[in-house]
Amino acid sequence: MGEHNCYKTDKKECIKKKAYELWEKNGRKKDHDSDYWLMAEKNLEHQKKNNDSNR
Repeated sequence: MGEHNCYKTDKKECIKKKAYELWEKNGRKKDHDSDYWLMAEKNLEHQKKNNDSNR
């Protein structure tokens, strides 16, 4: 997915893709949309911080 470039384009679309990826990995559990969205936001923000600090 190229998470390291995600925030240079469409942040919302990137979070959506990551949330979907997490949802699939966790067995496609229903009624947890917001949980996966929040996990994706945290995951991508963490990756962004790591990438910024490695420059």
